[in-house]
Amino acid sequence: MENGIRLIAAGDIWLRTEGNRDPFAEVRHLLGDKDILFGNLETTLSETGEPAEKHHVISISPDAARYLVDAGFDVLSVANNHSGDRGAEGFRNTLDSLESRGILPLGGSATESRQEPVILERNGIRVGFAGYTIGKLVLSREVSINRLVEEEIIGDIASLAGRCDHIAVSLHWGAEMVYYPSPDQVDLAHRLIDAGATLILGHHPHTMQAIERYHGGLIAYSLGMLQFEHRWPHNLSREAIVLAVDLEKNGVVGECRVTPLLVDDNFIPHIATGFEGENIKNFLAEISREVAEGEITERRWFEEVAPVYMRMNIESYRYRIRHNGPLTILEMMVWFFTPFCFKCFAGLARRALRPDSAPQRRMPGSGTGN
Repeated sequence: MENGIRLIAAGDIWLRTEGNRDPFAEVRHLLGDKDILFGNLETTLSETGEPAEKHHVISISPDAARYLVDAGFDVLSVANNHSGDRGAEGFRNTLDSLESRGILPLGGSATESRQEPVILERNGIRVGFAGYTIGKLVLSREVSINRLVEEEIIGDIASLAGRCDHIAVSLHWGAEMVYYPSPDQVDLAHRLIDAGATLILGHHPHTMQAIERYHGGLIAYSLGMLQFEHRWPHNLSREAIVLAVDLEKNGVVGECRVTPLLVDDNFIPHIATGFEGENIKNFLAEISREVAEGEITERRWFEEVAPVYMRMNIESYRYRIRHNGPLTILEMMVWFFTPFCFKCFAGLARRALRPDSAPQRRMPGSGTGN
């Protein structure tokens, strides 16, 4: 760009494909039209390290990082719920694999201190990046993964103020397999923009969610999956988006463009064209309108999230009970009596009584609709 730069943001990345094919072969031209390319690396790049005691452990050979280089990634979030799937050793290997190839890992550190925000400069425009994840990932005292704590994020935004033209905040957050951010997420995103952030780049749900312009900033609540095994673990949605944003001096967010994607049976993304592409864009426009107009109340959101949240967690506890013994049943019972679960029970009851009042949104052709 003559008077600015283009940031391209994409969602979850595993790098696993059927037949060990190039995961970005069909979208490399799309990803390459950038000054900065961001994504969420939802795997460890390690073949060693103690596997986590959890249902789904994600890791791949460090050699697969060559695909990230070929695709042109500049910065990748490593602050997510799979960063510790190979323990502290696996996390250090992931950081080493990225840094040795010139890719900036975001949201994690090979020290006991949390990673501070970083700044990238392109064409005289400076963009600050900071990354965080929900959950309590305590791998060891030797490494650190930034947790999503509002006070710390606002402090990091303040530390970047005056030192860069744009501040991009990467958030691994929200409920999996749901097309809407919660009202609490919307409120937090607004507060972060008010605090000085320019961009919110969300991921974790494995579905695309609303894109909202707010007070001069741009919020992508979830970018969906760029490249992921959609059969794992719950017949995930095949649809995703790539977001291109033009950034100008002095914090001006210019035009943004959404490119719809479909992930094929080899777990390779393709640009969605024709009816499928228009369907994805229209669906995104509709869910974005609902969020922007405040239609996603807490009641509505729990009706959306309850079925998949309860099913996924019950499946996880069944796995842990089989592998860890009956004491896990006590942990499950405590979970059942949390306020969040009670709100889910109420949401399920409302859905059963009024099945057409708040149907869970799903894309045509999706598996469970995430």
